[in-house]
Amino acid sequence: MRQPLCKSLVLLCFLSFILIAIPQPAAHAGFFDRINDIYNTPKKIEELEQKYIEAQEAIAGHQQQLEESARVAAEYAQKQKELLEQNEQLIAQNASMQAEMERMKQERSSLVSKLINTVIIIVAVFIAYIVAIRVWRYVAWRKHRSTRGRGISG
Repeated sequence: MRQPLCKSLVLLCFLSFILIAIPQPAAHAGFFDRINDIYNTPKKIEELEQKYIEAQEAIAGHQQQLEESARVAAEYAQKQKELLEQNEQLIAQNASMQAEMERMKQERSSLVSKLINTVIIIVAVFIAYIVAIRVWRYVAWRKHRSTRGRGISG
């Protein structure tokens, strides 16, 4: 009987040693700590309220920044729209000016063409006049020469 008692005692010591070696969870706060927490609760509530107020102010600041950003974005969009309309007007004006320039080039080329034709006609008339005078003089010379040879009695 002694042996089972001894075995039981050894087993009990071994188990106690193992339980002592295993780390225990952190101890819970005692009675005084809880009372102290109860008395410090208003301070914690004030801290929480202060953090809440700061968070509200931060949110209000962010909201104001967001509204300002939205306003700036709307102004930017309006300005972009105005610039786009101006750009379209300038493109239309440019197209009309190019058409006007093209018309003016055609008129100029037409005028130059008419001027060249007029000069050619004047030169041709002048040459025809000179040739006509030469032919008339030649015919008159021939006629005069033929009447000279025959005499007056002729």
